[in-house]
Amino acid sequence: MNTIRYYIILLVLCSCLWVQAQNPVYRVINNLNGLSSNTIYSVLQDKKGFVWVAHDKGLSRYDGKSFVHYESIAKQGRSLFNLIEYQNVIYCQDFAGNFYYTCHDRLIQEPSLIWKGGFMPSAIINTQQLMSCIADTLRIFDLQTKKIKKIKIKDYFNWGISASNNHLLALCANGLYKTDGVKGTFMPLNTYNSFFITATSKEVYGISKNHYPYIRRLLHGGRPVEVLKPNIFVQDVVTLADEIWVLTSSGAYCFDHDFKPKYGGFCFFEGVSISKLMKDREGCYWFATLNRGIFFVPNISFRLYQYQQLELTALADYQQGEGVLIGTETQKLLTFGKQRQFQVLFNDKASNHEIISIFEDEASHELMFCSNRLVLLNRHYGVNNILEMAAKSITKIQENLYAVAYSGGVYLLNRSSQKMAVPRWLQNTKHESYIAANSLYALTQSAVQSRSRYVAFSASDTTLYVATIMGVAYFSPKGQGFITNRGSHIYGSQIITEGHNTYVSTFSEGLLILQNQKVIRQISRKDGLASNTIYRFKKDQQTLWLLEEGMLQAYHLPTGRTMNYSSIDGLPRAEIKDIAVGKQQVFLATTDGLAVFDKHIPIRNTTRPLISLTKFTVNDQLRDYNGPLELNADQNSIGIYFSVLSFKSEDELKINYRINEGKWLSLPAQSRMLSFPSLSFGSYRLQIRVFNEDGLMTKQPLELQFRINAPFYWQGWFIGLVLILLTVIIYSYFQWRINDIKQKNQLIADKLQLEQAVKQSILTSIRSQMNPHFLFNALNTIQAYIYTNDKENASVYLGKFSELTRRILDMSNKDSVPLSEEIKSLTLYLDLEKIRFEDLLSYTIEIDPDLQPDFVYIPPMLIQPYVENAIKHGLLHKRDNRQVLLRFRKEIDCLLVIIEDNGIGRKRSGELKKLKEKKHESFAISANQKRLEILNQGAKYSIMMEIIDKQNNLGEAMGTLVNIRIPLMKSSANVLVK
Repeated sequence: MNTIRYYIILLVLCSCLWVQAQNPVYRVINNLNGLSSNTIYSVLQDKKGFVWVAHDKGLSRYDGKSFVHYESIAKQGRSLFNLIEYQNVIYCQDFAGNFYYTCHDRLIQEPSLIWKGGFMPSAIINTQQLMSCIADTLRIFDLQTKKIKKIKIKDYFNWGISASNNHLLALCANGLYKTDGVKGTFMPLNTYNSFFITATSKEVYGISKNHYPYIRRLLHGGRPVEVLKPNIFVQDVVTLADEIWVLTSSGAYCFDHDFKPKYGGFCFFEGVSISKLMKDREGCYWFATLNRGIFFVPNISFRLYQYQQLELTALADYQQGEGVLIGTETQKLLTFGKQRQFQVLFNDKASNHEIISIFEDEASHELMFCSNRLVLLNRHYGVNNILEMAAKSITKIQENLYAVAYSGGVYLLNRSSQKMAVPRWLQNTKHESYIAANSLYALTQSAVQSRSRYVAFSASDTTLYVATIMGVAYFSPKGQGFITNRGSHIYGSQIITEGHNTYVSTFSEGLLILQNQKVIRQISRKDGLASNTIYRFKKDQQTLWLLEEGMLQAYHLPTGRTMNYSSIDGLPRAEIKDIAVGKQQVFLATTDGLAVFDKHIPIRNTTRPLISLTKFTVNDQLRDYNGPLELNADQNSIGIYFSVLSFKSEDELKINYRINEGKWLSLPAQSRMLSFPSLSFGSYRLQIRVFNEDGLMTKQPLELQFRINAPFYWQGWFIGLVLILLTVIIYSYFQWRINDIKQKNQLIADKLQLEQAVKQSILTSIRSQMNPHFLFNALNTIQAYIYTNDKENASVYLGKFSELTRRILDMSNKDSVPLSEEIKSLTLYLDLEKIRFEDLLSYTIEIDPDLQPDFVYIPPMLIQPYVENAIKHGLLHKRDNRQVLLRFRKEIDCLLVIIEDNGIGRKRSGELKKLKEKKHESFAISANQKRLEILNQGAKYSIMMEIIDKQNNLGEAMGTLVNIRIPLMKSSANVLVK
């Protein structure tokens, strides 16, 4: 009997050697993260999303990034516990029984609840009634009215209470007391030394601190519930919606509401003193401890199993997907099966090289693993052979023939006891090659004469694939070569063959799917992958499980849907070395241990993140923000501090903000502050929104509104005053300028008027001198007729002379006359000269048909002096054939007057003039020249005059040609027409 007992004890001890530390994957929140103490008594999440932590140094508020500490003002000690929320105010107790509440950034003692009798159980019912159980008295404190009511009972309260929305159930020494805050009932029964109670719809459970079996059904005669092991100390019991947690000095246990174990009866954090537990709004668990801070568990279903603190480096399927084979950093080969225990299959204490890959022959169940050597085990896990090589990967080609990738190329391994012929499609010579029994044969093809990483064999098309540093090579009966994608070699990290498809993970191109050595599909970042670098992968039916940089992704081949797994979902914050996918679970070899989770577990974070304003500063001074603010002009440096309450998401958040409905701008995921120095005056509406790791946005953006008033010099009254002053100044300036310009213009006008009067006086004087000159010549002619007693010619001449005189007198008072009037005067004058020359003078007047003489105005008596000069100096000395030709032509912008004679010319006329004793100067020409100079002064277009001496081929004079160009004038006004 003793021998049997010895073997049983020995078997249990041996089995315990295989059971290693196992916990959910968690993050530690302690003094290294900013928490004031590692001794935690209570934890609570308020309605805004903040987590409050009561510890032995007071109270702290946590937003996932930083802590705000509320120092305890308790005189009996600094420790606080029992957190309760009421209308955004947190109440707590010290261990002397006093209550405190938060106000802004400090704790205030509630004066109505001062107590010196020790701590007491308390809870809130009916939204505002704070119930406290003190000895034989129920104290009811109305949090709104601050009034206290006390109810005496017939028993004494123990510690345990259970509160619902409108009822309180309290554990007494000899029964249970239930109240709604108005009246209560007492139910006598045996409580069996219970310290805690938890009530469900069917039962009230009493839980003892240290009396086994700890849990009893109080409504059923105290029937024990034997689900906890002996020799533990219960520190608290927490009831959640569908769970009851028993927290002990050596871990935590979870049960359903019938106290049936959940999670396989697993003890969470065994050996750790758990004081409180909370499940937050995202479904994450917070385990408060008495000496190690808080354990934050993002997913309670993700487990981490550790073996002797070793790094796990390789995995392979085991027990038909129920477990895994595991390789470690020290070349240990382990199994992990249904019992969730490690078992050692191979342990070479002399080696410290990690296992890179594990291979199990499905037919013979023999194991092989690759490390700094290739180790071959039989089906009973005994060592068959150890081959010294830096092996990387192994695959089976046919019975007893394997291909091994190693650091120098590829070996063929013959595991039979007889020599074996090398398949022809793998030979590099024309001669038959053989592999000796239990020996290696090196492939000599150039494609594998380099470092090899992985080998895989496809039985469907008899192809061996080899991933080398030169690319992925293939060998088959149809040929050999390198796999290419878009004309370039691919560089693979792992190869898996299945049916007609071959899957290759690469370092830069994602995952490639091959058929007949051709790439038929590429899955990369454009298809939803987080990275194009894939280190390891497994195919599970229609899902690819991909190990990428810092992430695990599940990719569904038919639909292209992806599922991302990271530390925020429950994966350990450690390097993942390998992956195996079983029937129900996914196994990950990490540097922290073996991570295990259900492959069908939902991980999408369906809880919207919360955002809360924590601080608002104006010019670096704290300012309360309770709604839209109005600020002075110099209060324009704004600081906005906020918290994002999404503890599961960590920094995998997307934070945007915008101002006044503008474009959404991005903030770094770690940022919790916006600064706007030197804002311009005006109204501002700032919005901040947050997306969690699964793209779910805050229900409502955080919105702040404030207005910065304009400085006085931009305000309406000041601007109006300035505008008025500017208007007055501008008006005064323009008035001064207008008056100044008017005065200057008046001076100019007066000067011009004076100059014009002078000119007119001069012209009138010239005309008055010129007209008598003509009259003198005409009277001489009449006198000649009288002397010769030629009465008829004298009468005709006198008639024409009187008409011409009348016209001259009429035109003398005008600045301009129609051309037709000028032509009539010229005709009269020429007729008079013709009579004087006794018809030895002929004249011709030609008028351009396009010219309208009645509408063309020219200065009066402008042409006559030149006609007179032509007759007097050119034709007078010619005996016969005296001709004068007048042409009036219209040019583009002027009137061309041509006066042409066939006289003796200016040269001969000048010679004759010198012979005369009395020198006579042509007054008409000189006067007219002076007149032209005056008329041209200040005119845009001048009257031009040109005199041309006509000559024949022998240079003899043939007369004189005078061209006068007169700018066309509009009506009688001196306005030139272009």
